[in-house]
Amino acid sequence: MRVMNFLPSDYTERRGRRRANVVCMVLAGAGLLALGTLVALSMMGAMGVASLRRVVEQQYEAAGQQIEQLKALESRKEGLVRKVEVSADLLERVPRSHVLARLTNALPAETSIQVLVMSTVEVEVPLSEVKASGGGARQAPADSGKGSSKKKRVETVRRQEVQFRLSGLAKTDVQVAEYITRLTSDPLFEEVNLRFSEEFPYEEGVVMRRFELAFRLSLEAAKVLSSADALMPLVPASTADGPPPHPDGTRSES
Repeated sequence: MRVMNFLPSDYTERRGRRRANVVCMVLAGAGLLALGTLVALSMMGAMGVASLRRVVEQQYEAAGQQIEQLKALESRKEGLVRKVEVSADLLERVPRSHVLARLTNALPAETSIQVLVMSTVEVEVPLSEVKASGGGARQAPADSGKGSSKKKRVETVRRQEVQFRLSGLAKTDVQVAEYITRLTSDPLFEEVNLRFSEEFPYEEGVVMRRFELAFRLSLEAAKVLSSADALMPLVPASTADGPPPHPDGTRSES
């Protein structure tokens, strides 16, 4: 049986093209939708990784701060332990009461101590000087280099020195000079130097001399104190009848 098609041929072609266009548009939309989904998932994954990275960086920063704090605490601990060891060693070898007694007994008349500050410092000295004095010290690290063979370098060591800063009041500069002379002659102290001497209005109508001395404890202090002569009180002849007068409000720090 023969089928008769009364539709125009151009209409059939246009309908086929429309169907093909619809199918292509559907496929293109599906592809774009899939691509958009993949891009969105990729962006979400990247945002998650970035957030995780920020969290890890914050944890690293917190851990670094804790490490720095721990290092600072360890450094402070070492410093405190070292100070305690030095102070304990000083108290065992040279009691502070003996040092303060000698400083007080050496005062001339009408002279007083206001402030006494003791500090321990580490200095480098030639090795020959330490061997001569017999003081304990730690050898400093020697610098290595080609020039060391041509020129001999003086070996040095580190040792602890106890330094004092004394502030006081006196009637005149003559008494200050007398006090410096007595401390210089005392084998317990070395390098007694006057830092300044100035007028000080102590009371209404009373002007005194305020002075400051700097000196250090002798490395032979333990031997000096262990000798029988050194243990004798150093009392000036001008104050033999009693202790030297001290103005009110004086204090001593160590």
